[in-house]
Amino acid sequence: MSLGAVLVAAPFAEEILDFFVWHEWSLAGFFFVLLAFALLNLRGFPKIPQGKPKEIPKVSILVPVRDEAENIGECLASLLRQDYPDYEVLVYEEGSKDDTKAILSGFSDPCLQVIFGDGPSPGWLGKPWACARLAEMAKGELLLFVDADVRLAPEALVSAVAALERENIDLLSLLPRQEMPNLGAALHVALIPWSLSSFFPLFVPKLRRVAVGQFLLIRRAAYEKIGGHGAVRAEVLEDQALASRAAKAGLRLKLFFSGDLARCRMYRGFWEANRGLAKNLFPIFKKKLLPFAFVWTWLFYVAWQPLFVLPLALLGYVSSELIRPAAWALGSAFFLWAFTALRFRLPLWLPLAYPLVHLVAWFTAARSAFWHIAQRGTWKGRSIHVKGGKP
Repeated sequence: MSLGAVLVAAPFAEEILDFFVWHEWSLAGFFFVLLAFALLNLRGFPKIPQGKPKEIPKVSILVPVRDEAENIGECLASLLRQDYPDYEVLVYEEGSKDDTKAILSGFSDPCLQVIFGDGPSPGWLGKPWACARLAEMAKGELLLFVDADVRLAPEALVSAVAALERENIDLLSLLPRQEMPNLGAALHVALIPWSLSSFFPLFVPKLRRVAVGQFLLIRRAAYEKIGGHGAVRAEVLEDQALASRAAKAGLRLKLFFSGDLARCRMYRGFWEANRGLAKNLFPIFKKKLLPFAFVWTWLFYVAWQPLFVLPLALLGYVSSELIRPAAWALGSAFFLWAFTALRFRLPLWLPLAYPLVHLVAWFTAARSAFWHIAQRGTWKGRSIHVKGGKP
């Protein structure tokens, strides 16, 4: 006897079946809500237009560096080619164990200043420490923090300053086009544009509390008002912490997609990407275990459950009434991922592999929770946990 027949023969079978049908439709509805967010975020999280500002404030491009031999050469070459009349590039290097220092020593440009500095003081993480030191030495009215794995098109800086001026905002952030050199990196990195686009209501100005530290342009006055990196010295996600402080201070901020103006290759393989995201995922939820566990388990469930229910319904093992809602759930999830892939120029095979993205995300989230709860996490040879980090 099939499972469907058992359900029909069981007491309250109709009510039970109605619940499962309703539940399956609710999964489809969940993805429709995410798709609605993604569509509305075409305005709330738009592609940055190219343009030129009316005024030309001095910009300090600030690059914290540690063990970036594979990236820093291309990054600096792109920064020194900017079509902007008045800018400087400051690099703070400390503690690199690869060829980073040698590569930096080979650069000579009047716009460039390289600082070979000390490691972080007690209570500081490495990146906030380097960024704070850079900001102290910067001469610009605008501060642009750029990660070493980012490459900018020549017109990137002038377009960002123009957007900051045109939108009258205090903090502008860009999500670069993410380069994914292989399957392992793609299964991790694809989660970033997907979640930013579909989970955050960036179309509501008062709810804009998101920034991407890969490219963060902020007015010096705003930076000083929120306490700079000293106020987020122990934060793994210092970019999100700065954005949150800016929003609470009543400052205006906005996130853009860079299009071709910026690109970033965050990771080069599965395990490097896994460590990188494990460092970040739990702090996004303020290290609150219950909501963290619920969200990632739910996302894993909604991605995989229809994949089992639909074939079971087609083969007659469960009620055929589940076919339509399960098909809609799968279709809406696929469409959301297809929209994300097209908009952010991700690999076109990702919509077919989205269940694997959610499986990898669940595994990474579990590792992230363990790292932070057990204080076992490290990045580039250093612990990501500090004591006494409050300003």
